[in-house]
Amino acid sequence: MASLLIPLLGRVAAKAGDALVAELLRAWGLDKARRKLERHLAAVQCILLDADAKSRTNPAVSRWVKDLKTAAYQADDVLDGFRYEALRRRATAQFHRCSTARKVLGYFTADSPLLFRLSMSRKMKDALEMIDELVAEMNNFHFLQRTEAPTIVHPQTHSCVDESEIIGRQDDKEQVVKILLDHSNNSNDGHNVTVLPIVGMGGIGKTTLAQLVHNDQRVMHHFELVIWICVSDKFAIEGIIRSIIELATLKKCGLTQTEALHKELSRVLGKKRYLLVLDDVWNEDRQKWDDMRSVLCSHAGLGSVIIVTSRSEQVASIMGTLPPHQISLLNEDQSWELFHKNTFGREAEKQEELVSMAKSILHKCKGLPLAIKTIAALLRSKHQSQWFSVLDSDVWKNDILAAGIVPALQLSYDHLSSEAKDSPMDKDMLIQLWMANDFIPSETRGQQIFDVLVWRCFLQDVEIQENLISKFQDGFIHRPTTCKMHDLMHDLAEFISGNDCSILQESSSCQEILQGSTDSSLQHEVRHLSHYYVFGNTIAVMEDIVAPRLRTLLIQKELEQIQTPFSMAKSKFVSLRALKTFSIKTHMTNLKHLRYLDCSYSDIFALPEATTMLYSLQTLKLIGCEKLKKLPEGMRYMSSLRHIFLIGCDSLERMPQGIGQLNSLQTLTSYVIDSDAGRGIDQLKYLNLGGALSLTELRKVHSAENAKQGSISTKHNLKRLSLDWENGPSSSTHAGYEVRNDAEGILEALRPHKRLEVLLLSNYIGAKFPSWMHNSTLLEHLSELSLSGCMNCKDLPPLWLLPSLGYLGLDGLDSLTSIYVGNDDTNNVESRISPSPFFNKLETMIVTNMPKLERWHQEVTGQVAVVSFPQLKKLTISECPMLASMPKMLPLLEDLLVKEASDIPLYHLMNLAAQSNLECKGDISVEPTVGWLPVGCLHFSRLGDSDVKLRLHDLRENVECFEEELKIIPSRFIKNLIISGSDCLFSSEPSQIQRNIWNHFGFMDLESMWICNNNIVQWPAVELRNLNLLRHLHLSCCSNLTGSLPSTICDDEDVMPPRLQFLLISYCENLVEIPKLHASLETLFFTCCPKLVSMPTNLGNIKKLGVDECEALTTFPDGIYGVTALTIDRCPRVETLPEGLLQQLPTLEELCVTDCPNLQEAFSRGGAYWNLVELIPRRTVGLN
Repeated sequence: MASLLIPLLGRVAAKAGDALVAELLRAWGLDKARRKLERHLAAVQCILLDADAKSRTNPAVSRWVKDLKTAAYQADDVLDGFRYEALRRRATAQFHRCSTARKVLGYFTADSPLLFRLSMSRKMKDALEMIDELVAEMNNFHFLQRTEAPTIVHPQTHSCVDESEIIGRQDDKEQVVKILLDHSNNSNDGHNVTVLPIVGMGGIGKTTLAQLVHNDQRVMHHFELVIWICVSDKFAIEGIIRSIIELATLKKCGLTQTEALHKELSRVLGKKRYLLVLDDVWNEDRQKWDDMRSVLCSHAGLGSVIIVTSRSEQVASIMGTLPPHQISLLNEDQSWELFHKNTFGREAEKQEELVSMAKSILHKCKGLPLAIKTIAALLRSKHQSQWFSVLDSDVWKNDILAAGIVPALQLSYDHLSSEAKDSPMDKDMLIQLWMANDFIPSETRGQQIFDVLVWRCFLQDVEIQENLISKFQDGFIHRPTTCKMHDLMHDLAEFISGNDCSILQESSSCQEILQGSTDSSLQHEVRHLSHYYVFGNTIAVMEDIVAPRLRTLLIQKELEQIQTPFSMAKSKFVSLRALKTFSIKTHMTNLKHLRYLDCSYSDIFALPEATTMLYSLQTLKLIGCEKLKKLPEGMRYMSSLRHIFLIGCDSLERMPQGIGQLNSLQTLTSYVIDSDAGRGIDQLKYLNLGGALSLTELRKVHSAENAKQGSISTKHNLKRLSLDWENGPSSSTHAGYEVRNDAEGILEALRPHKRLEVLLLSNYIGAKFPSWMHNSTLLEHLSELSLSGCMNCKDLPPLWLLPSLGYLGLDGLDSLTSIYVGNDDTNNVESRISPSPFFNKLETMIVTNMPKLERWHQEVTGQVAVVSFPQLKKLTISECPMLASMPKMLPLLEDLLVKEASDIPLYHLMNLAAQSNLECKGDISVEPTVGWLPVGCLHFSRLGDSDVKLRLHDLRENVECFEEELKIIPSRFIKNLIISGSDCLFSSEPSQIQRNIWNHFGFMDLESMWICNNNIVQWPAVELRNLNLLRHLHLSCCSNLTGSLPSTICDDEDVMPPRLQFLLISYCENLVEIPKLHASLETLFFTCCPKLVSMPTNLGNIKKLGVDECEALTTFPDGIYGVTALTIDRCPRVETLPEGLLQQLPTLEELCVTDCPNLQEAFSRGGAYWNLVELIPRRTVGLN
């Protein structure tokens, strides 16, 4: 799209006028060329809108636009090179004052200043000549100068719909009709009109839903007038009024005067109760809607309703008086029904051989009705032998996207600001990459564009990481805003961007693709490359790519894979602006344009010193670099740095000297304080930091006066603050650090700004908390507070008075003996007469690792009882062995977890749970080493189904005692049973007590059982047969188990639980066989059973079958007809498969055959079974 060139040329022109660039070019005698370039760019910008329109139909114009884009990028690189040189010269004077800097200077100083100047001058001349040629050619096209983009043509909609053809929208229709009628009947709105927006992405069915509602008989009978208007992009009030008049009277309206139109509208509507559907609305001008609404309301009867359909959530927020109705994508069954209806028509019989392939094709549509109908129409016109080709990316892009989907979705694209043409999933990363590529000037603009993308449904499912402090600072500091993009929106973005952007997925064929033709458009035209290749040597593949125009390179390798340094020749990727890699070993001179560098989760010990010469670098991410010990000393010269992310760099020993000189710095997630000059807390004084800041090694702060030099209280943009007297969560405990009186003064001096929202205080070595924690007005916005490892503090500040506190975590306060909640302000008459609730907004409270905590109590000093914890929903108490009391009334509690707090009476917990209608959902442990624990780990919850685990560990004797204890366990909640090392519960001839225990298990609602490390020889038939609800069974590490039945049981007798669906047997070295299975079983796995020689013959209903390291197994039983996933791994004696299983191979969804030399050849290309497995969607054959 030529419209993408408008902001690009604007950025290049602005860079040509940059003061640093202009000053250097004047000094080098190139100012005339610079000004000429500015003029040419301004001239070209004026005609780009016309060029955009003509490029869609004129190939010559399209080529000219493509050449212009190349020239613009070339000019941008040249000007950026001049700007870099200006920055280098400006920093040189500072460099020479520092010995370290003089050493680093050698990395970037040109070999010959004269040759460097000549080289840059030649590049400037080449760029200007290319622009000159294009300007001359431009005049031959006779472009028109336009100040506004051409009108976008929207397809007109109507109210007619064949309801029998609509799939999956009946529930939506019923919901909307109910909303309309309820609000219409109960309307007491002064304006008489209710507005319901229907919002969703393009092609999801907003118009279809509105049509269904419009034509519903209940709606037609309820409203006196039902009118449909297709608004589209032009929200013209007079035009809408004229359309309403024409549809209501069925006569053409020739009125043009506004007053006449209003009078005629008043006559036509006549205070009738109407339903007006405004379909496909794009207007985001609130004033226009206010004007339109006043007209519609003034003539509306009581109970009138307007339905608005739009892709924009902003439209919904402006126009709606009710929350918008969000349309969801079709589910799998609905998608298949719609696809089948439009592909096979009314044929009675399905083409069974096409079903598997059709579902793979359907998967690409991701539930979007428009895409399903488009692809169905295409397939219906193709012979069935051609269906497989539809999965090919070129067919998908050229025949399907271009035919029906892109024209519909592109309307959303045409309404976006032209800068927003990317789709990363992390909001901050997205904005930083936009800035790195000069798409936007600031983070503020990036946030605005991100919001627009969300409003227009290009981005969806926006979520912020769970807003709770973890015990580790990673979760505290790093809370990204994430989003998702529907696959078809992603396809649209790829379609429009052409070869500019490329994504290499995780595929074994990636290397073949990249190492193909050296003339491929991918290698020569791609500017933004995201690489998800995880198998093999990623960088070896990258080195084969010739991408001279590459500006963004994101290597998205999985963390568990072997990391390979990013290394490249000096001439590679010379235009790179953004780089994400897992290690770096390259010529820094090659990266002088770099603005974004992400080496997160790499094994680097130190960032190269030459990194400090990246003067344009804005964002540096080193998240999760656990081995990183050192940052480059010259970082203070990186004047463009705005964001430094050091989350999870727990080995970092100290900060570079003089980091306070980075005046542009907005984010510094971690700062390790040192006592050396230039590395102390005073470096933070003039930094305007925002977001999150973690200060560690606070014990090295000299004094309270020294702490004040950090000016923490002035940093009003800080939202999250962590104060740690040690060096992060991996530090040893602060034993040996005595109570320091000055620690209290230091913490007093670290008072944050009152806008702070989250505070984490760790390893504090003072005995008292600061006064600012006692003053609720100084922390009025604090929503989360965590106090961890404050071992010397015996009392808590009055946290219950904090007005916004929603989360409170108390961990490792070793000296705390009681949690007191009470009103200290007894002299305040108002507080005694009408006291405010304590912990008014607290929803989550975590109390852990408090060895001396005994009491949790509330004291009432006045005559009126004060409500405590009125909003508390989640309470966790763990490792508080002496705690014997807790709140008696928590009215809104939804989740209660008590673990290793055995002094709390079980009846107390049961009563508290009963008050809030909670169910038991946790673990109850029985271990003889500590005796019977009334509360090993008990979890009560209102959310979801009850789900309790009963763990029986190492019960080798005294089974009689356990039988009695078992009776007091709340067995009706228990769904999962784990029996480990408890031989006394099993026997070839069970005793009466053993039978009683297993009968008691049978009365439980057991769904899952894990039996491991037990001395079982024969199959536990008597034990298992009465577990009527059991669905999952896992036997593991029972080395003596042979699988034979006890002599008292016949071979044909049913011994398996009747509803068993999943059976996994692993690491049973002597297992030879297992009894016959029930027809309910769907999944069967054997792992590391080297003596297994046969499997049961009745496997007809098995859907997933897997064998791994079963060396004695030679074949599979016949009669396996329903399997959809088959795994055979390290079974060397299996040579062939039975006929019944062979017939099932073409219908498999997943096949894995590895380390089976006798089978691999048959399954490989050209082998005996290849024609049966080549179409399986997920297929792995070869070495593991």
